Amino acid sequence: MLMQIPNLPTLRKTLYSIIVFLAATLSLWWWASSIPVKQSEWTCRGEGRQQICEFINFCINRHDGPFIISDREPPSVNLINADQDSDIWFKPKVVSGYRNPQFVDETLFVYGLYSPFHFSHFLYNGLMPLYSIMKEFSAAQSAWTLRGATFWNQHTKPEMDLPTEHDLVLEKEDAQTGKQTVAPKNTMCFSKAVVGTGNRCSLWYCDGQIPAAHYQSFKEFVLSKPANSQCTSTVYKTTGSLHVGILNRGKTRHITNLPEVIEGLSKLDVSIQTIDFDAGCDLQSTAHLVKDLDVLIAPFGNGLGAGLFMKSNSIVISIASRWYNEDWFKWPMTAIGRRMYNFECNSPKCQEYDQELLDELLANHNVELNALERQQLMTQQNPVQVLSKYIPGEEWKVIEQYHKDVPRRIDMELFTPFLTDLLDSGNNSSYVELCRNNQCCNHDCTGPLDRNVFGSKSAWNLE
Repeated sequence: MLMQIPNLPTLRKTLYSIIVFLAATLSLWWWASSIPVKQSEWTCRGEGRQQICEFINFCINRHDGPFIISDREPPSVNLINADQDSDIWFKPKVVSGYRNPQFVDETLFVYGLYSPFHFSHFLYNGLMPLYSIMKEFSAAQSAWTLRGATFWNQHTKPEMDLPTEHDLVLEKEDAQTGKQTVAPKNTMCFSKAVVGTGNRCSLWYCDGQIPAAHYQSFKEFVLSKPANSQCTSTVYKTTGSLHVGILNRGKTRHITNLPEVIEGLSKLDVSIQTIDFDAGCDLQSTAHLVKDLDVLIAPFGNGLGAGLFMKSNSIVISIASRWYNEDWFKWPMTAIGRRMYNFECNSPKCQEYDQELLDELLANHNVELNALERQQLMTQQNPVQVLSKYIPGEEWKVIEQYHKDVPRRIDMELFTPFLTDLLDSGNNSSYVELCRNNQCCNHDCTGPLDRNVFGSKSAWNLE
């Protein structure tokens, strides 16, 4: 007798029913045996741009990004430490429930960066605010960080010199070092998360402040590690009771009479070295290179930010070009404890001309000028009428950028007594006392002093 074989449609239905039953059983087993994530909770302090929120049970994965488990909407928190136009408001996604994640019994610090590729903006608007909030919460070395926002991103390698080792990023292009990891495919839930830094920095546009003690702590932390790369430096004089470093720039804002400057300074009781940050000089190496300097002389710009790693009460001198001056670095330096001075020279002796720079700026605005107009732009302080017929209302974008970036000379007849007076003053006094005696900065310093030294947001009154 032959075995009777079920017809094919009946067999398919039977197999399908078995598969559905097994899948449902497996799902029920997984649900019963898996661990649910507790509801997220949060508390916040501060208002507006200064708000900081602490979350219990804060999760993240590659598909959902940062999220919490709740039936309520959490507040939005600004992550950027810059001007109000740069604010980026962060809010984690809300889900009703989640099971079986990887639990991490650590604190996650959610932060933002304003401009990671720019040394001083990265340091003073990004890394220092993050270090400060971690210091405030006594972060353990095992803590994690999460970059939740970037205002101006070129996906460059960030030097996240922090005591922690794990830095989560949301974009794979930002995973540039061994510290950075893209948000994991499988869900991680942290026992605690601190979201935001309270819009803290030492610039006029921040609502919060970084304590002077946190700058000092960060300096000590960075200097506790060896230099990673070799910065370019040349010693011109080894003897002297004080140590002077001269930082020049290779492209814009170049000091053109450096040999004359070195010769003039050699007559003083100072040792002299030149510094070049343009070739392979990372944050740690920068710190080690300037840590013993009593005076740093540099054109206005990024390199002045290295003053953070100099001695307490040391002197930072910004070399301005004719017709351009800016007080940006006086703000962080008055919170750190560095004597910050602008050396201005409105004499033709200090003026240089840069046709190539001007051509580049004009090309950016699709402007072509004749020879006389070009000469007027390079030699006059307010040549607005030259550009009015070409770019009305935008003339100063070209004029100011040219004045800012043009090469400059240092008039040693004026600079030598200027420096000598600084070296002869300010000995054996606290930084705040120096400021009371008008010995911690010059020109345009009322704002920085009122905010960072004497005012209610003083960096020196905070722990």
